[in-house]
Amino acid sequence: AKKERIKYIPNFVSEESFYQQDSENKNTTRGKYGIKPDEFVVLGVGQVQTRKGVMDFIEIASKMPHIKFVWAGGFTFGVISDGYKELKKAVETAPENVIFTDIIPRNQMNDMYNMADILFMPSYNELFPMAILESCSVGTPLLLRDLELYENILFDAYVKGSNNEEFISLIDELATKKEMYHQALVNANKIKTYYSRENIKKEWTNFYKEVHQEYVDNNYKRISKLKRK
Repeated sequence: AKKERIKYIPNFVSEESFYQQDSENKNTTRGKYGIKPDEFVVLGVGQVQTRKGVMDFIEIASKMPHIKFVWAGGFTFGVISDGYKELKKAVETAPENVIFTDIIPRNQMNDMYNMADILFMPSYNELFPMAILESCSVGTPLLLRDLELYENILFDAYVKGSNNEEFISLIDELATKKEMYHQALVNANKIKTYYSRENIKKEWTNFYKEVHQEYVDNNYKRISKLKRK
């Protein structure tokens, strides 16, 4: 198919599974990990492997001892995980302000997104990480590595950095500057709205209407040509 004829329609995020909780539920989840209600929490999500930027996550956390860093995920593929030996040691010797939860069941991830103040994904490459959309569905702002992939699917509605120094500065600003954090919340809601069930339904409806209209137009042209003959 020609590139201009390819139509991209994404999956939607289930609002029944990923939704905003009240402060009591958020603090209950924090309590399970020994995190205080007033602490700023940075959440990372995904397999513990090299491309996910886990080493950067740990290094950044080591420079920001006043902030809690939580990584929800583990070594899904065990010893054959990319970078297993180095990462295993790094996880076991991580700073006190870093928590590795191991693999979290999907039905508990809503709690994790809700207890966080931001979702931080320092991945070096990604496909289409649903964690980002799920996080936005509960209203948690995004801090991402500046990857080309995100430009077309997140519409610049996220905070982005390119290296650890930038990430440290951005996390500090999000934790201390109310106006910046508020804008990040607004952006998360924009992504939530776009990837909602209702909006994706509209995308499909419009697509089928376009296909049908094209079919009608082509048939009309074909019949008109036959009549002229």
